[in-house]
Amino acid sequence: MKRSLTILPCIALIFLLALSQAHASNPALGQVIEGAMSELNAAKSDAGLLVLTNAPFVKSNGKDSLPALAQVQEATGAAVGKGNLLFFQRSQSHALRIMLFNKSDRKAVVISRTGKWSVETIRLDAKTIQSSEFWKTAKEKYTAGKDLFTLATLATAWAEGAPYDFLKAAELHNHICPGLTSGYLMAHYMLKHYPLAPGQRYTVVACPVWCKEDAFQAVMDCTPGKRGLVVKPLSAEQKEKISVDNPAGFLLVWDSKKKTGKGVALSFDFKTLKSVYPENTPKAATILYTAAYLSFPDKFVSAAAEFDLDESTYNAMRQAGSNPYKIAGLTKP
Repeated sequence: MKRSLTILPCIALIFLLALSQAHASNPALGQVIEGAMSELNAAKSDAGLLVLTNAPFVKSNGKDSLPALAQVQEATGAAVGKGNLLFFQRSQSHALRIMLFNKSDRKAVVISRTGKWSVETIRLDAKTIQSSEFWKTAKEKYTAGKDLFTLATLATAWAEGAPYDFLKAAELHNHICPGLTSGYLMAHYMLKHYPLAPGQRYTVVACPVWCKEDAFQAVMDCTPGKRGLVVKPLSAEQKEKISVDNPAGFLLVWDSKKKTGKGVALSFDFKTLKSVYPENTPKAATILYTAAYLSFPDKFVSAAAEFDLDESTYNAMRQAGSNPYKIAGLTKP
């Protein structure tokens, strides 16, 4: 009996040593965040500290990642209400990413959950994200490589002072590109020039289709599920027959009680948008130049045509199988 009692403390000691070694090789998230804050020379609640993560959307070992998000918020002081806690949409099976980003020098620490916590320090300054060579190897070089485009574009937009609703559109789209930027500018053009009167509602007919549609959902609350966004891809032949320049879709303003409304065919000038940044600028770096123009939608967006809507035309514009340009009389023979 005495011999058994002697062995038990030894077993306990071995277990504690093994646990200590495992903890050292795979530290708790709290320690990782503490190390990241130290690496960035950041203090809790620093206004120049951004936290960017996909934690609300992904699963870790089959469980929600919200406990990890709670730890990050507690350690950094970042919060949605302060504008320095942003999220990006990913599938539930995607790896958990948490990035801490210092606005002053644009240095970032990216934390990834890959069985254990993986930590990478990357400087996402203008020089880096404008380097084509950096983007050629980024996916293979870094554990977080598949998300670096997302992390770099959202962090840069935040650092450049982009409007909050633009950042919300980027969260949904999970990155920033000229296509999303065009949608944001179109959304604000529509809100500015066609404000709703009581009893009216918006329906956006996206046709042709590109990244812009996600901005309509975030900025205008026009979603497919609420019948506010109708997405209609066109064939190459249909596109060729459109009679307006730079076609970008339609805005329908409808009054369901009066059964009347207005249709607007919109144009977006990508040539002008591309002129604001140097040729061959990597897509991730375009936000460095376009951020300054987000409040000037009229520079890029125009109404190519306006027409009255009755109930028959309104329904036809939205229905599957119809070509809205043909219904609006905006096609060539």
